[in-house]
Amino acid sequence: MNALQTPIDYLKGVGPNRADLLKKELGIFKYQDLLNLFPNRYLDKTKYYKINQLQRHTAEVQIVGKIVNLKIVEQKRGKRLVAKFVDDTGDMELVWFKGHKWIKDSLKLNVPYVIFGKCNWYNGFSMPHPKWNY
Repeated sequence: MNALQTPIDYLKGVGPNRADLLKKELGIFKYQDLLNLFPNRYLDKTKYYKINQLQRHTAEVQIVGKIVNLKIVEQKRGKRLVAKFVDDTGDMELVWFKGHKWIKDSLKLNVPYVIFGKCNWYNGFSMPHPKWNY
């Protein structure tokens, strides 16, 4: 028997529950099916944008800058955390609707960050729930 025709159940690290999930959700029954599973999404994290380069219908972008202000804003339904993010070309808002306390405690002002996410336009650019790292 060809090794690529081996049932996915025999792959080391794949137990019965994961095998069932692979079969149901992704249609993977054999090793060959796993090898033919290709990414359905590609994130390009090789390019860095400046805030003044953003356009209204840009896909996900990566920007280097600093958070200069953090505030919690009351809303009709709960709160949101808003950060003013700046680079040498402009500023924008970063917005979180959940996890305010943990995020606020984790972020530092005036420290360089790389943020990644999809930008929205509402009286200027904003990025809801960006991913960030130093």
